[in-house]
Amino acid sequence: MVKGTPSMGQRQKRTHMKCRRCGSTSFNIHTKQCVACGFGKSAKIRDYKWVRKSKLNGD
Repeated sequence: MVKGTPSMGQRQKRTHMKCRRCGSTSFNIHTKQCVACGFGKSAKIRDYKWVRKSKLNGD
């Protein structure tokens, strides 16, 4: 079997599932943390000022 693109079609593994805290499909099963809200890593909800800044500018 080759290692490149044809092999990727035979993969049946899931990387992300639905998060219990924020509800988005961004909870990584392997690292056990949510990319969107930070659940599993920290008690605080993940928040960065650059996210709010870009939303205000309309980008």
